[in-house]
Amino acid sequence: MAKAPSDNQPFLIARGGPFYDLQLKAKLVHTTGLNPLVRAVTFVAVAWGIPFVLSLAAGTAFGPLEARPFLLDPGAWARFFLAIGLLVLAETQIEEHLREGVRQLFDGRLLAAGSLAPARAAVAKALNRRNSSLAELVCLLLAVFASWYFVTIMRSDASPSWTVSINDAGNSPSPAAWWSIIVSNTLFWFLVGRALWRHIIWSLLLGTLSRLETRLVATHPDGHAGLGFVGKYPNAYVLFTVAVSCVISAAVTHQVLHGTFTASAIGTVMGIWLILIYAYFGIPLAGFMRLLTVLKRRTLLAAAARGTEYQRQAERNTLGENVFATEDKASDDDIPDPGKFYEAAKKLSPMLVTRATLVPVSAAALLPFVAVGLTQLPLKELTPILKHLLVL
Repeated sequence: MAKAPSDNQPFLIARGGPFYDLQLKAKLVHTTGLNPLVRAVTFVAVAWGIPFVLSLAAGTAFGPLEARPFLLDPGAWARFFLAIGLLVLAETQIEEHLREGVRQLFDGRLLAAGSLAPARAAVAKALNRRNSSLAELVCLLLAVFASWYFVTIMRSDASPSWTVSINDAGNSPSPAAWWSIIVSNTLFWFLVGRALWRHIIWSLLLGTLSRLETRLVATHPDGHAGLGFVGKYPNAYVLFTVAVSCVISAAVTHQVLHGTFTASAIGTVMGIWLILIYAYFGIPLAGFMRLLTVLKRRTLLAAAARGTEYQRQAERNTLGENVFATEDKASDDDIPDPGKFYEAAKKLSPMLVTRATLVPVSAAALLPFVAVGLTQLPLKELTPILKHLLVL
């Protein structure tokens, strides 16, 4: 077996691109590691710490809950503190898991000999997409647009107190608000957009690899013809899922505090969010699930046909002839029993994402909503909703 590309060119999805190069020059990352904890603390200090200091100087860091001072604003905590920190920490977890997934695809001898070169080319193409300056520019432009939209929200009557400066000319964005608009919010949306783009790269890579000739066999002990490890990749996105869920739950919290969101609607939002999460992680696996469906059908047909020959041979050996179609010629070669293949094919599951994968991801998606739900529902009423959504 030829040497896998993971040995020569590791699939490091979190590296490459202008933003990574900028961090490399600033010594926030190293060629040997992503330095996640230092980067997370640095980015949170810039995105959340500086607005906190500015709001503290303006006297808007504290105050009554209805005024939404900086320290009591769930949106600021969710986007600038929790989400940014978790998104940075998630990069290392995601990169390590996806790198091992690509390595195992080659080292597990799942690709036919003629597929090795195209597979290497697919990995190289994915890494080129990862390094794209245009893609990160688009992410930055979308982040700037999102920050511009943030300005329109802060100008509304429901804007948090820390975002407004009251002067003779009327209300205007405070220094903390301007920093959040220009730096914090832009950084948050850029990190989200960059993470989404790299997930698209992973999805495209899986789609390409699923179309190559493989050496799958229905009797593989993992129950997924040898591809079981591919379906476990969503577990690498637990921190990413928590980060995005925090932001969405913060928006729900805002609506709850203003009385525009009913307690019963929280369960509906949680259910819709879970469906979106499942689609986000499930769609990239569609190509491999199609492949497993074909494998299962073909193995069942082949095993059934072989089973007929095996049983007819046994019938001839036992009865001296076949009851039907007696003109069949006896074979000198013993036909092996295909029962194991047939039973294995029956049990083969094309669904690569199993319950063991879905439960941690689901819990990560729902965890931030639990805090919101507890403000409206007692725990004994919220627990059945969570159990239903988690399919426990």
